Amino acid sequence: MAELKWGAGTHPGQVRPENEDQLHASQGVYVVADGMGGHEAGEVASELAVQRVRETLADEDATPTAERVIEAISNANGDIFRAAIANPGQAGMGTTVTVIAVIEDPMAGRGEPNIDANDPVGPDRVTPIVPREQPEALVLANVGDSRTYLLRHGRLRRVTIDHSYVQELVSSGYITDDEARTHPRRNIITRALGIEPDVKVDWWTLPLVRGDRFLLCSDGLVDEVADPDIVATLLEHDDPQKAADLLIAQANDAGGRDNVTVIVLDVLAGDDPPDPTQEIDFTPTWAEDTDISTEDIAQMEGADLAATDGNPNPDAAVTGGRRLGRRDRRRTEKRAEQTASTALTGSPDEDADSTEPESTGGSSAADPPKKKRLLTRATVIFVLLAILVTAFVTTAAWARRGFYVEFNDNEQVVLYQGRPGGFLWIDPTVEATGAATRGELTDASVALVTATPTFSSLNDATLFIRGLEMVEATDADPPTTADDGSS
Repeated sequence: MAELKWGAGTHPGQVRPENEDQLHASQGVYVVADGMGGHEAGEVASELAVQRVRETLADEDATPTAERVIEAISNANGDIFRAAIANPGQAGMGTTVTVIAVIEDPMAGRGEPNIDANDPVGPDRVTPIVPREQPEALVLANVGDSRTYLLRHGRLRRVTIDHSYVQELVSSGYITDDEARTHPRRNIITRALGIEPDVKVDWWTLPLVRGDRFLLCSDGLVDEVADPDIVATLLEHDDPQKAADLLIAQANDAGGRDNVTVIVLDVLAGDDPPDPTQEIDFTPTWAEDTDISTEDIAQMEGADLAATDGNPNPDAAVTGGRRLGRRDRRRTEKRAEQTASTALTGSPDEDADSTEPESTGGSSAADPPKKKRLLTRATVIFVLLAILVTAFVTTAAWARRGFYVEFNDNEQVVLYQGRPGGFLWIDPTVEATGAATRGELTDASVALVTATPTFSSLNDATLFIRGLEMVEATDADPPTTADDGSS
């Protein structure tokens, strides 16, 4: 097992009576989960997530791999979703999660040494170099806004990307990271375990580098303690337990408005540290069914914002990239359907008749019986009708799938179900109308609505509308279904 040293702790904070955070730190598995949904709901969700990940990865008979880590998180999502359905008092519960686990290095074990046939030492006298233990690496995974940081060469880098409303604003350039820490909608998240039957998991693999220090934490730390103060604490204290305890104390001293959980993980042995000037690539590996394109990832990393000298382009928002990704995939599927349809419409009976030799009388053994030809034609017609019906139903279902938000002719914020602009004969339908008009929203919120964002669920679309900022602040409570621990 990799040589690691860690310290960990969790605290309910100074305001909340219960702690909905959970953590696990041992045997190469490190997990932080921040539950949401209130007492006896959020704490249940976070406990289910940590328990499933711990039990799955503690199986000594199975090789630890990145795939098993992602599978454990996906299974935890299912556990929480089913528990919420089975227990009405826990409806809407969910949790964020960030994980680091030690896995076998998928790039290691490259086989025997390259031996030239002309070498004076015969190949039969050379013993292949086989490591006694499979080299190891780290896999990082994340859902929600609990974070993982990396401290290397005195510089703190955030590895994970928050799935939150304010992160969309930061990625689009409308607010800064410092402004996000105090934004009134900072607790609204856009992805969590247990909300939908399936969940997309962001994950990375990193080599074990000697001297690296990782920080896993819930938002109760980063909302209270600024990054420079976090760096100072991590650099000042070599003992990871001491560093973790002090970070929790700093969060409580700053107000402790939320539960706070911290894991500090040190890599004691591994590869030599790279050159301090070398940049680290933290591009995540997205779930296979994700709609995020490479352009979206570049925006999340801030590349698009830097390229435009700090002037955000609302039309290039993440939601637009997702919509474009869906259209491209639909075009590919449509082309495949057209190819299959063309192959079926060429009747095999017509082809056989065109090459069939003429018969001057009687019945030839080579000629297919008339009933068989009729049955074949009927089968082809039935298949074609089935394809048409299936295509009709599929098209109708696809045209009604998803939700989007835009301004109507009266400048009201309207939530529609269907495709923007409609598709063929199927027009989108109005599901809800927001209370705010264009003139009552801030410029940032107007730009987000103008981009016509799309959503896979009604809940996500509703949270988006609720998260829009008014020109004048309101006293409305944030929606509890998307509050990662604030309800």
